[in-house]
Amino acid sequence: MISNSKIDQIGNKLKKNNDLEKEDLNDLLEWRNNFSPSIEYYHSKLKSKINSTHIVTLSRRLKRIDSIQIKLKRFSTMRLSTLQDIAGLRVVLKDHKLLQSAFATLRGLPSRHVIKRLDNYHNYPKDDGYRGIHLIYQSDKKTMVEIQLRTELQHIWATAVEIYGELQNTSFKTGEGNERWKVFFNLLSSYFAIKEECSPIKDHLNLTEKQIKSKLKKVIKDLKVIEQLNASTNSIEVISKKHNETGKQGKYAILELNLKDNTTRVEFFNKKDVTTAIEIYTKKELENRDGKNINIVFVNVDDVSKIQKTYPNYFLNTSKLLEILSKIILDQY
Repeated sequence: MISNSKIDQIGNKLKKNNDLEKEDLNDLLEWRNNFSPSIEYYHSKLKSKINSTHIVTLSRRLKRIDSIQIKLKRFSTMRLSTLQDIAGLRVVLKDHKLLQSAFATLRGLPSRHVIKRLDNYHNYPKDDGYRGIHLIYQSDKKTMVEIQLRTELQHIWATAVEIYGELQNTSFKTGEGNERWKVFFNLLSSYFAIKEECSPIKDHLNLTEKQIKSKLKKVIKDLKVIEQLNASTNSIEVISKKHNETGKQGKYAILELNLKDNTTRVEFFNKKDVTTAIEIYTKKELENRDGKNINIVFVNVDDVSKIQKTYPNYFLNTSKLLEILSKIILDQY
């Protein structure tokens, strides 16, 4: 077992952009992979307790090294050993009523884990427009897992923020990015919230739906949002590879979005090949530590046919958003 003090030493090196020794990297990866059993435990809980017909997508992941580094730098007093979202699951529900139902189900579950923290951004959205519900569970071994609940509209919004951030090589989630695009995302979030009979962000509380829509239509036209997203997200080439040609396209996949050559590479692995998959993923992740133009993630896949729907940001898929924006401009939504 790797001690918290050792993990915090590694975290301090990440904050300072210091190179990690091979031993440090091995310790960091081993520590991160120790969260896997907790992810599987909650994945089984979610599948058994939430009606599958209510779910749009259900996904799980371990936080990437570059994402860990960004978060540690953003919160200077944070220690790596106390980071609460190393292990994460996301449930996207069809609408806000089903989200509330799933939330009530989770809160009522008898569990060997306890809720350590609850952030209800569904009822109280962040100032940047982010909405959803985050629950942090902690096991008796102090391992923490984050479960995110989102509606489909909330997920479309969050995915758009990530995709446009990728295209601009910036992070809207951490306050970076073009101010006019931030206004667009704020207005879109509030409009979606009103459509779901929820509260808009603070800056828009005194505006009517008509006023928000009018401002939103103007910024969509001024920024040429539809044209820009269409041009940027329709040229991605998907390259697929199976590592075991004799088996089924199994449970695990490495997704690699490369904006240098406009490709998304998907490598599938069977369950028995998971060790090989982790080795390949780790090598790729370490080779692309700077994170510029390349985004890599290792995921556990229940339904291979839904992989683009589950991880749309890795395929630059904004089709749902573009459909909605077009309807807003035509006063059909």
